[in-house]
Amino acid sequence: MPNVVERAASEVMGAAKDIKAGFKGLTGVFMHLMEEHGKVGALIQRVSMTEDIEVRAKLYPTIRSELKGHEKGELQAVYPALAAFPETSAVAAAHAHHASELEAALAELDALSFNSSGWTPAFERLAKLVQEHVTIEEKEYFPLAQKMLGEGRAKELLPVYEHAKKLG
Repeated sequence: MPNVVERAASEVMGAAKDIKAGFKGLTGVFMHLMEEHGKVGALIQRVSMTEDIEVRAKLYPTIRSELKGHEKGELQAVYPALAAFPETSAVAAAHAHHASELEAALAELDALSFNSSGWTPAFERLAKLVQEHVTIEEKEYFPLAQKMLGEGRAKELLPVYEHAKKLG
């Protein structure tokens, strides 16, 4: 579990993403997803900056849980809504591929001890995958999805996403 400082830094990053989402015209589930990107990104950055096994052991389970829940919610609530439109069906398929890569990176890390020589390179691969995933979602997928679904549907999807995430 993150300490108070780490949690505060994560919250600040989430708030910054919220502001950015608003400027991009994103609402509902898309604004929320960007906030989550900021929060987990701050935790990933903190782990990336340390060799401290205790910090890894404390933060990685939170990162893992957040990423898995986030992806489960997206896969069950957000991307099926996009698959229904010809203009965004390829986005849904591409996201499924990204999600499977992320799952494989998490499985690789789960198989390693925090003091293993392979842990840092495996975590760096995960961090890179997450950054690539976030970039493509925020720059391409979410603006297109917001345009296709509209503000009302984006807001309707938020509780559906949250429910799916909790079950994950």
